[in-house]
Formats: sequence, C-alpha cells, structure tokens
Amino acid sequence: MHENDPTRSAAGFTLVELIIVMALLAIVMAIVAPSLSRSMRQRNLDGEAARLLAATEYARDEAISQGVPMTVWIDPEGRRFGIEPKEGFVGNETRIREFSVDPDIGFEIANAVIKRGIVEAMEFAPDGTPALTNVESVVLKDRFNSALTIAQTTDGWGYEIVKEAK
Repeated sequence: MHENDPTRSAAGFTLVELIIVMALLAIVMAIVAPSLSRSMRQRNLDGEAARLLAATEYARDEAISQGVPMTVWIDPEGRRFGIEPKEGFVGNETRIREFSVDPDIGFEIANAVIKRGIVEAMEFAPDGTPALTNVESVVLKDRFNSALTIAQTTDGWGYEIVKEAK
C-alpha cells in the first residue's frame, strides 16, 4: 500500500471530533453532578441513622445480657451519642460505647429532658423493656435540611427509620 492510496482509510480522530466528545462529556457531568452530590449526602444521613438505630438495639441487648438498665444518650451540641448503664447502676465498663456523628449532621429531639447538655433519649430495663419516658423520635438533619427520623414503632417496643416526605 502506498501513502497516497485513496482506498486506505485514516485511523484515529480529528481534533474537532475530540473537542465535541469532550464538550458532550462536560455537559453530561454538569447534569449528573448535583444528583451525585445529593446521593452522597443522603448516604451519610442514612449511615448515621442506621448507627443510631443499631445503638438502640445494642442498648437493649446489653440491658438483657448484663441485667442492668442501659441508656442511649445523645449530645446534640457535641454531635455524639452513646450507650452506658443507667445512672446509679454498675455495668461492664468495656461494653460502654460512644460515637461521633458526621459534622454535617445534627440532632433534633422534641420534648427531651436535657441534663448537663446530654439527652437521655432511650432507656431499656434488664428484661429489654423500653422505658415509658423514652423519646418518641429523634430527627437527624444535615446542613442541607435533608432529614431522617428514628421513631418508636407503633407497638412502642423498638425504633425504626422513617424517611421524611419530600
């Protein structure tokens, strides 16, 4: 084959074709990026709600296994929560837990009793029974006002994640 052979096709892309493809990719990314960002924020909120829900189950399990009332406490200002024996009771120190929450996420707790900046949100008796004084719900909100609620189940024996209506 010769270089001047008209039957030979040129391989590759021209500069104009590459610029057009890059422009199309930029447009697609501009459309998709906000949706991807919302998805990542929602994933953080979902993860924190799942951790708080797991903490309630852990507190119930520990109350039963240790035979000591256990409390789930929340520090809204410090953006943290934890599980420990109810004040005045002695439990296994190695089973106490404390968790920090993502800095973009905060707590809203209606009708909560706050002692020294801490909300004793949930308490479980040694038989696993939830206390009548437990908060009905805890709302987790991110800085973009997306929210998830951890609320008591209708039978009052546990908690569940309730997604806010949009």
